[in-house]
Amino acid sequence: MSDWKNTEWRKSLKNKPLKYWIRDEIEEIIKEEHIDRKRFGEYSKLKYEEVVKRFYYTYMNYEKYPQIELAYCWLHFRDSLYKGDNICVGGDWKYFLHQLGELIEEKEDTKLYMILSQGWVYEGFIKEILDVLGETDGLLEDFYIVSPEFDWMIAYCDDGESVALYRI
Repeated sequence: MSDWKNTEWRKSLKNKPLKYWIRDEIEEIIKEEHIDRKRFGEYSKLKYEEVVKRFYYTYMNYEKYPQIELAYCWLHFRDSLYKGDNICVGGDWKYFLHQLGELIEEKEDTKLYMILSQGWVYEGFIKEILDVLGETDGLLEDFYIVSPEFDWMIAYCDDGESVALYRI
């Protein structure tokens, strides 16, 4: 990816609300890396709310936290979820993403959802999701990679610099 200070799109971020910064960065990554939008892209703006609701009501303790809020929602997971071991970043983001990819059973033939704590929803194949994540430059906060059946998800916690696999 281009140097942080030498990109025009990054200079324009100061004029936008913070929640748009990661969206703009991902859009630039898609363009710069020539990622096929059939393999990864922003989910339909007409349907993303359905995905967010299904995610929230599947994984969150919505009785205790009834308002849908994606920021820090990893603090509101249901107690009944099965949680696998944490994988920590450990300083090497690319290796960390490789390990994250190893957690995902659906490899190349299934589109997954990627939900960002800022509210954006993406859909794509794991290779392209990991390619995009590998090019982000610090604007990324918490994110969730969710199976299309909503029977498992991977939660990334920026504060803890770790991911874990959760199952229903």
